[in-house]
Amino acid sequence: MNSLENSQISKQIPRNIIIKKTNDGFGFNVRGQIFEGGQVKAIHGTLYGPLQQISAVSSQSSAEKAGLHIGDKILQVNGVDVEGASHKQVVDLIKNCNDDLHLIVIASASNERHYDTYSTEESSESSIDYTDRRSLAISIPDYSLLETNDEKFYVFNIHIAGRHLCSRRYREFASLHQQLKHEFPDFPFNRLPKKWPFKLSDQQLDARRRGLEQYLDKICSVRVISDCDLVQEFLSADIYQDDSISIDVEIKIKLPDRSIKMIKIKRSSTADQVYEMIVEKIGLSEQCIPNFYLFEIVDYTFERKLHSDEYPHQIYIQNCCTATATCLCLHKFIFSPILENQLLKYPLARHYLYREAIDQLSRLENLTIDQRSALKTFNEIEYIKYAQTFTDIYNTITFPLCPCNSRKNNGCVIVSLNSTRLRLHACSDNGKLEENQIADFDWIIIERYYLEDQYFIFEYKRSTMKIAKSIKLQTLFGQFMYDCFECILRELQLMNNMNKPDE
Repeated sequence: MNSLENSQISKQIPRNIIIKKTNDGFGFNVRGQIFEGGQVKAIHGTLYGPLQQISAVSSQSSAEKAGLHIGDKILQVNGVDVEGASHKQVVDLIKNCNDDLHLIVIASASNERHYDTYSTEESSESSIDYTDRRSLAISIPDYSLLETNDEKFYVFNIHIAGRHLCSRRYREFASLHQQLKHEFPDFPFNRLPKKWPFKLSDQQLDARRRGLEQYLDKICSVRVISDCDLVQEFLSADIYQDDSISIDVEIKIKLPDRSIKMIKIKRSSTADQVYEMIVEKIGLSEQCIPNFYLFEIVDYTFERKLHSDEYPHQIYIQNCCTATATCLCLHKFIFSPILENQLLKYPLARHYLYREAIDQLSRLENLTIDQRSALKTFNEIEYIKYAQTFTDIYNTITFPLCPCNSRKNNGCVIVSLNSTRLRLHACSDNGKLEENQIADFDWIIIERYYLEDQYFIFEYKRSTMKIAKSIKLQTLFGQFMYDCFECILRELQLMNNMNKPDE
């Protein structure tokens, strides 16, 4: 076997790459789809979900020295499978790494072709498959007049599933069009609306808007075009750099009473900034503000508290194809019933706590007929205090299953926590709970907790133990777990201070 054949075979095999972090970072850039999911594709004869791709490698960087190449596609980041992951999910995994970044990558195939998820037959007509279509619900409902640096111009506001994604000038559309024609020379692109040298009337602007919407709808309906870097970058609202257009965007936030509030924010507004806006709009009392926050609706049973420096608009857009009215909600973030009762004197907070208590008790299947009848007669305060008697479910947060190092072969556990205990319940890989396989931890024995790569780790020491033992949980929600630990232990310390006799 000659060296060329050896080289070709090596490119077909996934490679382990370990990159050392320096003061300049890791030294590479990543491009790829902005949404999760997507069509599988063959690389060297093996089907993979959509993969993020290395778009640039700095000369003499750690990435180059580790053997990373432009065009390599990422299969795993720090042990996490990222097939079908969004750009932000992969970037977050990379950013959350400490000193060593572990990647599994595979070189791109020069003759990659698209495969249908349910078929193994390759298209024989073209190396680029334009027949795979999808509906992306993309539209340009309106335009805005902006003024920057003494220049006035119109931008066309692009929405996906009714959510404002980004705003682009006509000349940006024209630049995209020229680049796409070069990238896909055999595709029959629509013509862009004609450029007009004079000031456009309202009718002409609206005609241009409709023409650009039809153009965008056509290219986004063809998967191979809409998934390409050119379109993804055009549609991306890059929060890490100053956008070419600065414009307010609208997002919807679900309140605890299930009503929806719409607010206008800057695209780069952090969770703290958006939270300040929403509590001001709804008139939440200042004393109650520390006990609520913004959450992401992950699924119908789990909501994740946002971290203070996350970007709600980015999350809002990423979930546009999977969420209903919105994926963002306002939720209480308090564990102690005693501290919660201090909020009952504030009407809006009391109403929100009441509605959340209803939601929590509605999940109970063992309520008797008499209990259900009694609930109907309770006022808001009575209902909340009755819900608080269900100490094992009220104000309890239960996380999705995750691997745990204390189980054989890193078996899975389901983590739940409230103000009285932390619980790990052993389960199968599909989430089925195992009987009598429960470990409870009193908060007083928790000595330390921290984040390390994709792991959340806590250390505990029972009275019978000489040294502390650590539990390592591999989870996507480590930051939320950390915030829960912080909140519960802070509340317990506050309760202890309240119970101390005056000196």
